[in-house]
Amino acid sequence: MNALDAVTLAHAAVGMLRQQLPPGTLVHDVVHEAGHAVNVIPEHARARYEVRARGTEELAAARRRVRACLEAGALATGAELDIVPRGHDFADLRQDPFLTSAYLRAARALGRDPVPRHGELMASTDMGNVSHAVPSLHPCIGYDTGGALQHTADFTRHGTSEGADRAVLDGATALAHVAVELATDPRRRADFLSRVELRRAAAEAGPER
Repeated sequence: MNALDAVTLAHAAVGMLRQQLPPGTLVHDVVHEAGHAVNVIPEHARARYEVRARGTEELAAARRRVRACLEAGALATGAELDIVPRGHDFADLRQDPFLTSAYLRAARALGRDPVPRHGELMASTDMGNVSHAVPSLHPCIGYDTGGALQHTADFTRHGTSEGADRAVLDGATALAHVAVELATDPRRRADFLSRVELRRAAAEAGPER
């Protein structure tokens, strides 16, 4: 049994799976360990996989298919497969329409030009789970990164720039304006609180049977 062969086959299977996945469903993986010497057959390999999708049903379907790829690598090489889940699933993010529009108005008042990106798959966050429980807002705000792409060292260096500091302050100010607008509008405030209570009651009642 060669654990490196098993993880190689699994990686290749996932690569071929990607073309069969629906738009918005993504799979990322990294191999942490697959041997330590070229003249020793690896007995152990360790990799990490992350699956992202537009909704919980799509996520569950993609997870099943990725698992099949891992099982195929193990079956073909005679390796044993041990899958260890990490954390909990993140639900899809549901942005509240009123909170979103209030944030857009506040950001524009600060001289920003926000671009609505409703429905786009942008990141993985447990804020999605929160948004299923209460009306929520999770906006984004940008600053100049000199063209550097996210998740790179160049992008990180721009995070200490004056523009990045201004983005933090503008984002906080815009969110404060959203809170003020909601709190000072009796109709909106009452509607917001009633929806919070309805979702809380639904959560306490549990799933329908």
